[in-house]
Amino acid sequence: MKVGLCFPSQSYDDWERKIRSTLTGLVPELTLLDCSRPGSLCDRTPEVVVGHEGGALIADLAAPPVSLRWVQIMSAGVDRLLAAIGNDPVAFRITNVRGIHARAMTEYLLAVLLHFEKRIGTFVENAASGRWERPVLGQLSGKRLLVCGAGGIGLPVGAVFDSLGVSVEAIARGTGPRAPFRYVHRLDALAEVIGSFDYVFCALPLTPETRNVFERNVIEAMKPGAIFVNVARGELLDEEALIEALHAGRLRGAVLDAFREEPLPNDSPLWTAPNLLITPHVAGRFDSGHELGLAVLRDNMAAYLAGAPLLTEVFPQRGY
Repeated sequence: MKVGLCFPSQSYDDWERKIRSTLTGLVPELTLLDCSRPGSLCDRTPEVVVGHEGGALIADLAAPPVSLRWVQIMSAGVDRLLAAIGNDPVAFRITNVRGIHARAMTEYLLAVLLHFEKRIGTFVENAASGRWERPVLGQLSGKRLLVCGAGGIGLPVGAVFDSLGVSVEAIARGTGPRAPFRYVHRLDALAEVIGSFDYVFCALPLTPETRNVFERNVIEAMKPGAIFVNVARGELLDEEALIEALHAGRLRGAVLDAFREEPLPNDSPLWTAPNLLITPHVAGRFDSGHELGLAVLRDNMAAYLAGAPLLTEVFPQRGY
């Protein structure tokens, strides 16, 4: 089997070694091909492609070779790829590694909310200046959390925070009670319900329906003193409206891990917005991430060879 690899040059050799180790013994007559340059996909005609959602792969998938049957993306987000192939049916299947980041992102949300509730920044500043100060601290228990996106990330987030005494509800396609959520609301109800929550966590996929979903009227409808956290895509959020809400003191704080432009420019007004914690798209990064992603690749390959359903298949019609 000819398997094309699409990775940046600085990490290509490492990925090639890991993928060869993962697939050797599983794939008969395995041949790995470097398809990282624009046009190489059509030149080398692989049956399967494994890679990152980079520019070369996206460009080649707009007019893929007829040999292509399956594309495995080694990340969770596939919005740029889906935008490139358009709405017409394609002859190849798409999978990602969704689900492997769930625990890391749950820990991230726990860490950043505790940063605000336990005033960690204040104590770091006090230690630097030798100041002994004992403020009253907040706590998670008794608060209300709205999880936007009740899938592979949202479900474990809901379970963990429910166990900590947080009342957890969600935004998703369906509605009604659904464990661990006390209630699930439709996306078009976001502006109506968001004002009841102390914390709002965004893990929605980027689709035509979710783009700019956190627009100005939604930000303005948030509960005074609430905390907003986005680990999804920057295109979901009106950044200017969030900046204004923070400067006006309407929100207690916000945490952004994803931005419309990355890296975030040095002159971005987000850097100077008060009570905004910025992290450089790392919420889902952890030390064993590659190993879990490779396990997904191996399981999907076993299913592909057996003619069985792929475990993490992406459906372009849904956008995820």
